[in-house]
Amino acid sequence: MSGASGRRRSATQQFSAEDQALNQISKEAEARLAARRAARAEAREIRTREIERQQREEEERQKAAQDDESRSRIEHRRGSEESTSTIDDLDLSQNAKDFTRELKSKLREMEEKFKKAMMTNAQLDNEKHSLVYQVELLKDQMEEQEESLTDLQRQYKDKSRELENQKRSYSELNTNFSCVKEQLELRDKLVKESGFALVTSEEGEFSIEKCPTLNGTVTSTTGSLLISSETADILDKIEGSLDDKIKKLSEEISNLKKDLQSSQDELHEEKSKRYKSKEVPEVNGPEMQLYEVQREASKQIHEYKLKLQKAEQDMTNLEGTVNRLDSQVKRYKTEAEDYEKLEDELKTERRKLQRELRECQNRVEELTNSNRHLQNRLDRKVAARSALVNQ
Repeated sequence: MSGASGRRRSATQQFSAEDQALNQISKEAEARLAARRAARAEAREIRTREIERQQREEEERQKAAQDDESRSRIEHRRGSEESTSTIDDLDLSQNAKDFTRELKSKLREMEEKFKKAMMTNAQLDNEKHSLVYQVELLKDQMEEQEESLTDLQRQYKDKSRELENQKRSYSELNTNFSCVKEQLELRDKLVKESGFALVTSEEGEFSIEKCPTLNGTVTSTTGSLLISSETADILDKIEGSLDDKIKKLSEEISNLKKDLQSSQDELHEEKSKRYKSKEVPEVNGPEMQLYEVQREASKQIHEYKLKLQKAEQDMTNLEGTVNRLDSQVKRYKTEAEDYEKLEDELKTERRKLQRELRECQNRVEELTNSNRHLQNRLDRKVAARSALVNQ
């Protein structure tokens, strides 16, 4: 998880640097666009002034030509028709004035149409550049969203890969658990068939399970303790927990050791007395009884030794099994808690990444639709401008 957080911090730093660079580029582009727009506005103003000046010069030339033509026609008519009446001259001059007035009105209409066309052209040009700028901004935003989407997809793949690894580990643990369960069932079956007693642990308390029949022998397995039926009978006769039973057995073993030591001392004394005695023992005398007593004592001492060794061995096995089972239970509990926490964290991270992925996809779709809408508006403006220019 620390590696994932480090990657996220590095990705965040990289994105902040990229954002700063993109902001700087966008500011420079806006400055260049504003300067270009001001230059175009100044050029349009100069072009409009030049067109107006040319129109005025053209009007003056046309007016001068019309005046010259009218004057020449009038002079020509005066020279050729000196005999015409004053009424005809007045009619001719009135017709010339009407024609001139009509030409001026048409010229004014054409000038107004031209000015309107120029204003519409300038407005369309401004709208075009504004839309182009908006399209560029939307393209930049779309590229940023695509980069974010790519990074999120990469993170999603990494998290999915980690989740698959955890799933495989979990599957392996389940498989191991099944194998251990089968081994335990087989062990219980063998213990039952063999008639031995098995020390098991249930919720931290140890108990002894005995099998009723004895059909063979079996060896103990790791994580449990297999004892004989005699040892199980001895442990069953003692009340209390397994720890108390082991303590009581230890005390009894100590007492047996003391009794054994005292018996050995007595036997040694009797042997010393026997060797010191020079009288020949009779077959049915008191020496024979003493010999029998010594033999019984030796036999009991031997039995006590065997029981003592067996009890010590069982106690050692029980203590080792208790410690081993405690450590295994703690380790399994810790591993189970860690895996559960990790699985919950991975599920939460996966849901978060899926939500961010959906949000990015929705944002990209919105930007695509907005870009398409702006492109359609730009096409319509260009078509309207072309139609207006053609008119």
